[in-house]
Amino acid sequence: MQILKVTPKSAEIERICGREVAPSKEIHDKVMDILADIKKGGLAKATAYAQKFDGLKGKSIRVPASAIAKSAAKCPKELQKALRQAIRNVRDFHQNQMEESWLMEGKDGVVLGQRIRPMKRVGLYVPGGAGIYPSTVIMNAVPALVAGVEDIVVVTPIKGEINRAVAFVLQELGITEVYHIGGAQAIGLLAYGAKDAKGKTVVERVDKIVGPGNVFAAIAKKDVFGIVDIDMVAGPSEVLVMADNTCDPDFVAADLLSQAEHGSGFEAAVCITDNMDTAQMISACVDVQVENSPKRELLEKVLKNFGRILVVKDWFDGVEIANRIAPEHLEVMTAEAESMAAQIENAGAVFIGPWSSEPVGDYFAGPNHVLPTNGTGRFFSPLGVYDFLKRMSIIRYSEKAIKKNAKAIAAVATEEGFIHHAAAVLKRL
Repeated sequence: MQILKVTPKSAEIERICGREVAPSKEIHDKVMDILADIKKGGLAKATAYAQKFDGLKGKSIRVPASAIAKSAAKCPKELQKALRQAIRNVRDFHQNQMEESWLMEGKDGVVLGQRIRPMKRVGLYVPGGAGIYPSTVIMNAVPALVAGVEDIVVVTPIKGEINRAVAFVLQELGITEVYHIGGAQAIGLLAYGAKDAKGKTVVERVDKIVGPGNVFAAIAKKDVFGIVDIDMVAGPSEVLVMADNTCDPDFVAADLLSQAEHGSGFEAAVCITDNMDTAQMISACVDVQVENSPKRELLEKVLKNFGRILVVKDWFDGVEIANRIAPEHLEVMTAEAESMAAQIENAGAVFIGPWSSEPVGDYFAGPNHVLPTNGTGRFFSPLGVYDFLKRMSIIRYSEKAIKKNAKAIAAVATEEGFIHHAAAVLKRL
């Protein structure tokens, strides 16, 4: 693994911060065509695309409840137990994020406030091509359920029958509306809904789309934003480990590879240390683990592109670099881990100490694993209950209050050139 001495202004930091997967114009145009087809052609087009790209064999894209139950029954007992515990942990954490409506009463009979309401219908994209993701269902669906979302719709490309772990989680969470469709066509189905040949709506459109997907799904999500809401357009996964000479280099190496194995080639597996000897030990451990991995070729590709051990002169530079990269996952394995973690301003999730391995957050602890990537931790937050809530302002003025304030309101409206705004309040005098 490449070791580099750096400062916060080094070109390598700029390169890491600037990494992205830029879709070709050909892919972008294809996504636009698919979305237009789904919007116009409805269920027939969605089904045709699912048959062409997603392995759909029959004429119905709806996955029967019986098929989900059959597959869920094959889930091993120990895995069922682990998934149930993960669901409980995620639910317990997210229940602390609930917001409440509020009202405040002012002078002259003025009442102002905010009313909190859940979204009614949400679409969840579950990848099904390169991997199996029951954790995606848990992390996206549980906060929506805690928020009070009535309808959760799942779209997923299925190879053969629906995966047993995914099916088990769907059953545990009471999600029954599942469609065998993926890619841009799945996003179009969720965003526009679909009618049958007789013009009857068979798939209602959703209010929001969440969940990771391939490049086609990501571009489609970006394009339908505004028609529906989306969680984020996620980039390749990333981990940054801050480690000093007190770390276990084998732990650091394992955690770096846990993100590299996602395998697109653009994942970032970065370590920052203030000690060259530590850097060399971590690099040696990475080499050994890669050498013995069945995913060796994949890991080597990722590490060649964005696998780096960065050696800094001190932790002032180290913290500055970490905040500039704003990683999706940030681990702190230093002697003063708590105080160093407190200096982190930009990250999706911070893992403190040698026992807080990143996969603990991915699968089990409770905080959401849908996190901002590509430096967007500077302004985005992890997926949470708040993402499934709407806030409506409440305004109630009394006669006394409007008579007291109408002229002031009208003065501002008139200055802006909106004479009928001014007239609307002045008529009440």
